[in-house]
Order: sequence, then C-alpha cells, then structure tokens
Amino acid sequence: MFVIIKKQKHMEKTDSSPLSRQALHANKKEWNQFLSIFLLAVGVGFTVAGIVFFFAYNWEELPKFAKLGMVEVLLVASALLATFTRWSKLVKQILLTGATFLIGTLFAVFGQIYQTGADAYDLFLGWTLFTILWAIAIRFAPLWLTFIGLLCTTIWLYNIQIAGYGSWEITLLGNAVTWICAVATIITEWMSAKGHLNRNNRWFVSLLSLATILHTSFLLMAAICDDYTILSVPLITTVLLFAAGLWYGWRKKSLFYLAIIPFATLMILLTTFISKSDLRHVQIFFYGGIIVISGTTLLIYIILHLKKQWYGAEA
Repeated sequence: MFVIIKKQKHMEKTDSSPLSRQALHANKKEWNQFLSIFLLAVGVGFTVAGIVFFFAYNWEELPKFAKLGMVEVLLVASALLATFTRWSKLVKQILLTGATFLIGTLFAVFGQIYQTGADAYDLFLGWTLFTILWAIAIRFAPLWLTFIGLLCTTIWLYNIQIAGYGSWEITLLGNAVTWICAVATIITEWMSAKGHLNRNNRWFVSLLSLATILHTSFLLMAAICDDYTILSVPLITTVLLFAAGLWYGWRKKSLFYLAIIPFATLMILLTTFISKSDLRHVQIFFYGGIIVISGTTLLIYIILHLKKQWYGAEA
C-alpha cells in the first residue's frame, strides 16, 4: 500500500513538470510560426514607414493631388487585395492592419495640404472612428491593439489640448483610459479561459494587462507628485485593479500578475517617499536604493518560491 501511494505521488510530480514546461517554453513549431508572422508584420511596417518617410522627404516637390492620390491608391489597393485575393487569412489581416496606418497618413496629409487648423485630437478621433469597423470585421489581435491605442491616445490628446488642468474632467478622462485597458484585459482573459482566443495571441492579453498596470501606476504617481491633481480617483482605481489582479493571479497561478503588480506597488511607494520626504538628495538616494533593493529581492524570493511550489523544481 505504501509503495502504491509513493508511486502515485511520483507520477503526479513527474506529470506536472512537462505540463509546466509546455506552458512556459515554446517548441520549434511555435518559434517558426512566430518568426514567420513577426517578419511579415515587420515587412508591412517598414513598407508603411517608407511611405511616410517618402512624403516627409519629398513634401515640397509633390503636387497636392499627387500627395493625396498616392496615399488613396495604396489604401484602396490594400483593401482590394485583402478582399478579392486568395491569399491566406493572416496575410489579409496584416494588409488591413497596415492600411489602418495609411488612414492616419491620409488624414495628416489632408490636414497639412488644406490647413484645416484641426488639433491632433481631431486627427486621432477620425482615425479611431474609421478603424472600428475593420477591427470588428477581421478580428485580428494587432489591429485591436492598434484600435485601443488610438482610442487611448485620442482621450489623452483631448486632455492635453482641451480639458482644463487640475479639473475633474482631466482626472476622470485619464482614469477612463485605465478602465478601457482594464476592461479589454478582462474580456481577453475571459476569451482565453473559454478557448475563444488563440493560444498564440496570449501576448495580446499580457500586453493589455501590462498597459493597464503601467497606466494606473503612472496616474497615481503623477497625482502624488502634483499637489493640484485630484488624488482620490486614481487611488481608488489603483486599489481596485491591483487587488483584482492579485486575486486573479493567485487563483490562476499566474506569476505574471503576482510579479508585476507588487513591483508597481513598490515603485508607487518609492515615488511617495521621494516626493514627500524632506531629506537631502544624498539621503533620499541612499534610502531609496535600500527600498528598491530590499523590495525587489523579497519579490524575487517570493516568485521563485511560488514557481517551485506550483510548477515543481524543474519548471
């Protein structure tokens, strides 16, 4: 009886390690797939960047209709190729993602030629609105990431150019960006748990969650350093999101959340110490270094302990 129990424990231990290695490390097939997608995306990105730099270098020599016509032709050609060709779905999705940046280029060229006098906020607002349908239609993670980035940039530009400094409007809109990223993270985490999100798009979830944590920390640290900024809203947002992230990370045994959130908390505490301290610069540097080294060392120890406890010594 003792031998059977010992064998079962040994089997459980050996079974957990390959599973954890499978979750933590990519195989050769996954690396090849990643490189093919990455190189294709980089090629499209360089092509779009080359178009933008071409206009920037030859701006004075090009006539008005040539400036608009070239961007429009490339935009229409990308849409037609993605619609009527028999290329793979991935190639079509990358083409439309590149065409999305051509939309922003077209708005910028139109504004500069005819001197519309519009703010950067208006440019990004139009760009965001024209991106919504494509993001819904093709359901491509990089395009959704582009759309979310455009939406958040639009809100921030509105804050900078139109909203009043130190007002409730700028505080609420700044935190709205955080909640947009947070809601997007929750939706993608749910889709990943239900199997509706491809495993290869796990980077999308991690990037959204990282953006949420960084933006939350940035708003709170900015409010701590500025006496004229409203502190209560970013503080409540930070407490709610960090608590939810730690709970979810512990429940799902996600070392990512359990590492990045405490580290962000450490940076917030360090910012509070530096901004509110009356010590001299040398003393602040010394005690701040102690806080960072001690906190980081403790965090690494805890993460390594949890990794060994959850995934085994070989994970």
